[in-house]
Parts: sequence; structure tokens; C-alpha cells
Amino acid sequence: MTNRWHRRDTAMLLLFLFWLYWAYAVWSRTAWLVSFDHGVANWLHHTPAWFQSAMLTYTLFGNPHSMTVIIIVVTLILIIGRQTKSAVFFVVNAALLAAYGNYFIKQIIERPRPTAWRLTNIGGFSFPSGHATTTTVLIGSLLVIAYDLLQNSVVKRWLLGLGLVAIGLMMVSRVIVGVHYPSDVVGGAILGSLLLYVSTRLTTGHRTGQLHFKKRS
Repeated sequence: MTNRWHRRDTAMLLLFLFWLYWAYAVWSRTAWLVSFDHGVANWLHHTPAWFQSAMLTYTLFGNPHSMTVIIIVVTLILIIGRQTKSAVFFVVNAALLAAYGNYFIKQIIERPRPTAWRLTNIGGFSFPSGHATTTTVLIGSLLVIAYDLLQNSVVKRWLLGLGLVAIGLMMVSRVIVGVHYPSDVVGGAILGSLLLYVSTRLTTGHRTGQLHFKKRS
């Protein structure tokens, strides 16, 4: 980790301030946000039936059981590939930061889930979207690791594009199945981005290779 302040640190600080404003708008039910939610949700709820059916299936990949399996598989692959530092980075981000960070915010805002349109049932509070937060952190962590280990810039760009599409579809799926407002998934994606950035910033230069434990003399 470097102690120098970078331009991207300023950008992320501004993003954090924007997220605070977004969370406040959700909490206070600001008129423009309500209008945004209704407009975007109404449009998504009128997408083709085949797309809605696909999103109903795709959203299952963000469920806790699916995420647990994905985390275990990826972690084992990294360990087998002798990248235990990357494995720890990935597990801490995907299994701890995303899950508990999202849960903590939900308990503060206590936003009820939408009820007007439902393709599936789920309990708990609505803001921010746990699926959006966790998917952003999980895929973002994989992208960080890929950028650390890979040399081919073309492959990196393709992975980044695919990652962004995967995150975007998860956000869309949560609105289409009727368990989140659009502002929930936007808030979740921003929260996930902020958590990922902090973790990445703190571990710069320490994410690749094997963990070594000193033996006591």
C-alpha cells in the first residue's frame, strides 16, 4: 500500500459523498427518487417475457447458497494455483465486507421491499440490494486479481466488459423480479464499488503469491 493520495482517491471520495446523498434520498423518500424508481421499474416490468424469465433464473446466482459455492470454488482454484494471498483477498471481500457491510446499512435505512410486482418472494429490507453489492464486490475482486496476474491487455479489457455486463444484469434482475427498487440496486453497486476500492487500496502490492508464516526459533 502507498500512503500517497491519488486522483482516483478523490474520485472515490466524491463517489462516497454521492452515495451518502443517495442513501439519504432513499431514507427520506425524496420525490425525484420516487419518480426515478417508478419510471425505471415500470419500463423493466414491461420488457419481453423471455427476458424476464431469463432474469428470474439469472438472479438465483446471487443467492447466498450460489454465492457460497462460487466463493468456495474460486478460493480453491486460487489456492491450487499457489495464489493464497489472492484467495484471502477474495474471501475477505466477497464473504465478509460485502455481506456485513450491506447488512449493516439495511438495518439503518430499514426500507420495505416493493410489493406491487413480484416474480419471487424474499424477506428483509430493501436498501441497498445485497445481490448488487455482493456481485459487484465478487466480480470486482476477480477482476482485480485478473489484472494483477494477467499480462494481456486485450484479455483484461474483455474480462472487464464481461464483468460489467454481469453486474449490470444482476442489478436489472433484482428489479425485474420485483424485490428491489432501481435505487436499491444503484445504491448496492455503489456501496460494493466503495468497499472493493478500499480493500484494493489497502492491499496494493500484497495480493499475489503465497502467504508465508515465520517459524518460531
